[in-house]
Amino acid sequence: MPEITTVLGFSIRLLIAVGLGILIGAERQLTKHRTGILTNVIVCVGSFAFTAFSYLAHNSNADVTRIAAQIVSGIGFLGAGVIISDGTKIKGINTAASIWASASVGILCCLDKWWFAALVAGTIVLSHLVIHPITEFISKKQKYNKEKSDKQETFYRITIVCTEENAVEIKKNIIEYFRELDDVLLRNLEMIDLDGGSVKVHADFSTKRKNNELVEHIITHVGKHEDIISTGWKHM
Repeated sequence: MPEITTVLGFSIRLLIAVGLGILIGAERQLTKHRTGILTNVIVCVGSFAFTAFSYLAHNSNADVTRIAAQIVSGIGFLGAGVIISDGTKIKGINTAASIWASASVGILCCLDKWWFAALVAGTIVLSHLVIHPITEFISKKQKYNKEKSDKQETFYRITIVCTEENAVEIKKNIIEYFRELDDVLLRNLEMIDLDGGSVKVHADFSTKRKNNELVEHIITHVGKHEDIISTGWKHM
């Protein structure tokens, strides 16, 4: 391949950068992401041009590696612009990573061995086409399992340790409080004598769906009695 300092060599490498930018951008655009062909082509061409400058400047002491580092820093700002935070969800990270990687393709196009740039571009596209669906499948599977678990009847046990003198009163308070709750079924209530004049009260109950917040609320309510030594709960 002709040297990059010649018009022909520069043009060939520029066309390679454009072609590989189109390849990366086409995948993003076909999968309906915010940045597509145009953005990735511009990133590839821009990074190529900045890197090519060090070769074209006559009597220049420009450091190619330093220019590449500056390109990476600049691309970081561009990538940040496509990332969207929506509550606990973050969108656009993969697209931002693609833009960042496109810059490396443009830099590699300055080399005589342009096929290294093609390998990187191909790897980027294959990663989106092959690895991305796998990660999406895993995420959907995890979400499905969580939703399924949350909708199933869940069993809990509350444990209260109190003084022997107040055990009956606390047991009565638990029964009365559970009667006021909807979608909660008290299944078993027992008292176990402990050493030192204390009693352990077990309250087994179920809810129509997983509801740890409700359990914490119950613990807070029944645990207000001044003679309660300790409280706790667990899944059955």
